[in-house]
Amino acid sequence: MSGMGRGGGKGQGIGRGGQGQGQMGGSGLGPAGECRCPNCGYTMSHQTAVPCYQQTCPKCGSKMTRP
Repeated sequence: MSGMGRGGGKGQGIGRGGQGQGQMGGSGLGPAGECRCPNCGYTMSHQTAVPCYQQTCPKCGSKMTRP
């Protein structure tokens, strides 16, 4: 009876969790949080699906960043 195994083994999977990366090599920080102006320090809520670097500071006009 070659090839007729009777094994009832159960494997143990090891997952690789962690925080993913966003496009352009940035870290995917999720929808929550805030955007900050590196020039004047103004902060505003981060909007889902709109990266901070695409937003402009309403006070001084600089590009916002994600702290």
